[in-house]
Amino acid sequence: MRLPDTAFVCDGCRPEVVELTRHWQPREPGTDACGFCDRPADETGVVALASIVDDRVVSQGTYPLCRGCEDVFATFLGDLHASVDLPASWTHTPSATAAVFDRTDDDLRVETTPPTDSDPRLRLLAGSDPIVEAVPRGPPRERAREFVAAFEAFYTDDGDDPRTLGAAVVDGHPGLRAAP
Repeated sequence: MRLPDTAFVCDGCRPEVVELTRHWQPREPGTDACGFCDRPADETGVVALASIVDDRVVSQGTYPLCRGCEDVFATFLGDLHASVDLPASWTHTPSATAAVFDRTDDDLRVETTPPTDSDPRLRLLAGSDPIVEAVPRGPPRERAREFVAAFEAFYTDDGDDPRTLGAAVVDGHPGLRAAP
């Protein structure tokens, strides 16, 4: 995944980007260590970050990233600007690790594993109880957005069983399969 040349982050998402990047270490150009994980990297890319508030630069830095950390950051930025719109009854909390989608009208939640997890999962929870679990093909956050949009399109508060509907959405989605 390639980082965009420029990405703008809204005020609501800014704390998540700050949290993700606050441990990054600026380094001199030409160093061979990743600014995030400190691993040596033969092919380290460089990311320039600047925080601009009211046309004023409040912080900036240049950070070398190894390919693995660059992919995680690119996925994170892509998640902030994903093309599938969330239904109005759902909120999303961007995160460098797992993505979380909450339904505002009840206690339904969709969570994903981090993008680098070797065993990716998407879970529909009622409260803290998992009721549907799926294995996504492709980026877990993208599949989660698609799952939420499809789930909400058919869900009503008139006694629909979220477990049955969630399982039907997984069965009908080519990018998801039921977890064993």
